[in-house]
Amino acid sequence: MKKLNYLLVLGLLLFPQLAQAQNAFLADAKIQVKSYIAAANTTAIVVKATPGSVYSIDAFNNGTVVAYVKLYNSASATCGSGTPQARYMVPFGASSSGGGFNVSNINGDAYGVGITMCITGGIADNDTTAPAASSIIVNVHLK
Repeated sequence: MKKLNYLLVLGLLLFPQLAQAQNAFLADAKIQVKSYIAAANTTAIVVKATPGSVYSIDAFNNGTVVAYVKLYNSASATCGSGTPQARYMVPFGASSSGGGFNVSNINGDAYGVGITMCITGGIADNDTTAPAASSIIVNVHLK
């Protein structure tokens, strides 16, 4: 048993990264989070006007109908025109108790021009149905 303990100590001295394996996760200080509350319109929201990456998006819905978050590879956009790079459905909960989702990608989704978001009440790319005011919260984790 002593021999095993000496080998373990020797291994940790030779490979110090093994000793820190439990503390290996470090947050990337360059990733920021931007939070938005939907207005009762479909005005495009410029999340980032320059190229970037989206690492996570979470959205919550306390309304009574499904909503849709659409992300565009653009420094500006007009909701209801163009093709989104990503689309997300935001479910609602029973009796307005709330629903939502979180999608994460450790590698990030690249947006080469910029990141613009539209929140609508319909799934179609050309939809311009406004969500109810203050019914949708969207957090975008980006760099």
